[in-house]
Amino acid sequence: MRAYRPIADRRRQLIDTGLAIGEREGVAAVTARRVASEAGVSLGLVSYCFATKDDLTVAMAARIAEDTAEAADRPFEPSPPDQVDSLEPALLAALKRLWDLHEAAPGRQLLTYEITTRALREPRLNDVAQQQYDSTVGSCGRVLQHVADLVGVTWDRDVYEVASVAVMAIDGATLRWLVDKDSDAALRRLGDVARLLSTMAH
Repeated sequence: MRAYRPIADRRRQLIDTGLAIGEREGVAAVTARRVASEAGVSLGLVSYCFATKDDLTVAMAARIAEDTAEAADRPFEPSPPDQVDSLEPALLAALKRLWDLHEAAPGRQLLTYEITTRALREPRLNDVAQQQYDSTVGSCGRVLQHVADLVGVTWDRDVYEVASVAVMAIDGATLRWLVDKDSDAALRRLGDVARLLSTMAH
């Protein structure tokens, strides 16, 4: 007899399973039957927790956003410490930390793109794409503000506008890296981004 688990725990378990499947095989492979099989639960339980695949997709997108925000909000100090004396190297250190999160989980990044494009094609899911973007820009903006405070500079525009530029660049670098897996080239591009962002502060 299967042990009882609170419904919130079951939802987390099913979201984790959906993410694992999606990272390996893509969002199309995340079906209720497949999730039930891999999670070792009944199909009825999956349907009870998530009435439709869209409901599960929304929950998966929310989990990705939460994980990204949590990782980005961890305390950051450039190393070596003397990098705080100059904005550009401090920015590069911060961008590299964000990049490391992407590089460590290529399946997660590809799944994120898949969820975004699916959401853009489905009017009822359009908000998911917007929320994903807003969450990512918010996390990046907090990192950029922390860097500015460390170095002692002020952004010339709203920090979240600067973050939008950074996210655009990181997204582009990530997609290119998913194609060619050239990490050195990706880091060079991030260096160019740090140089650009450093012109947006005084």
